[in-house]
Amino acid sequence: MKNTFLCSVVLVLLSTGLCHGSGVITVDFLRGATGESVTFTTSVKPAAEPFLALTWSFNTTVNVVTSTSVDIVGQGYENRIVLDKSTGSLVLSNVTEKDSGEYELIIIPHGGEHIQGTVELEVLTAVSNPSISCPTENLIEGKSSVNITCDADGLVSSTLWLKDGKPLVSGDRFSFHHGNRVLSISPIDRKDTGLILCNVSNAISYQTAECRLHVYYGPDKPTVTQKPRRAEMEEKVSLSCFAESLPEATFFWTFRNRKIPGPVVHIKEMEEHHLGAYTCTARNAVTHREASEVHRLRDSSPIISGSMSMMVCTVLTSGALMLI
Repeated sequence: MKNTFLCSVVLVLLSTGLCHGSGVITVDFLRGATGESVTFTTSVKPAAEPFLALTWSFNTTVNVVTSTSVDIVGQGYENRIVLDKSTGSLVLSNVTEKDSGEYELIIIPHGGEHIQGTVELEVLTAVSNPSISCPTENLIEGKSSVNITCDADGLVSSTLWLKDGKPLVSGDRFSFHHGNRVLSISPIDRKDTGLILCNVSNAISYQTAECRLHVYYGPDKPTVTQKPRRAEMEEKVSLSCFAESLPEATFFWTFRNRKIPGPVVHIKEMEEHHLGAYTCTARNAVTHREASEVHRLRDSSPIISGSMSMMVCTVLTSGALMLI
């Protein structure tokens, strides 16, 4: 009986010369998320009398709801719809991707022209929190390469990679594969130390996962500082060595085949046997690399020339004669 009644109503609606009302449904396109509700809002003003008939259909042939003196709800829409009979607006709840398609509203009022409008609905599944494959091995500058994979459930329409908040672009050492799911860095550089973000999104949602990279490097070529810069005999002198490195480098000095541990050499009173070439060596325990720098320690005491020495002797001799 219900099917016969529904067919009769639909035939009447289709054969009465409908007027296509402009802007009857307030939007032409709606987007919703799986499991949520969407509202088809109309611009129809409530009439003094109830409509003779009102129907919502899906993809032309599927009845969502038909309302006359009774309401006939289509199969699969039970307990999922709320119909405003005064305006034709419809709330569809617990939507799934199968609900994506065209919805058509037809209204037959008392007197006046028939009203019709359509709207397209797209239902998307929100993206899940992505999983990211952050490398666990030691990353060494100039030696290591890395692939970072970012995966998420749901319809992922965009995957964006960022470093310290700035988008990464393909080229130089960076490349992207498998629809941007995989970020490749080759070779790795100390500048890559920091936070890598993977942002996955679609039209209704986005999620972010992060990977913190630690790139080990160095040691770079050491620099040696002497204090004071111009040292004289019997003065206190120190030689300090520094090199950029992660982790921090360990140091030792070599002087006349003698090994001196640490980054600083202290000389309490500089003497002749302290002068010569000192070699500072920096070593990184993770990269297993070494770098060295040679520093020559010299005596900066004033040098008395031969003519000056003779003048001093003459003055001293003249003084002695005057005393006689």
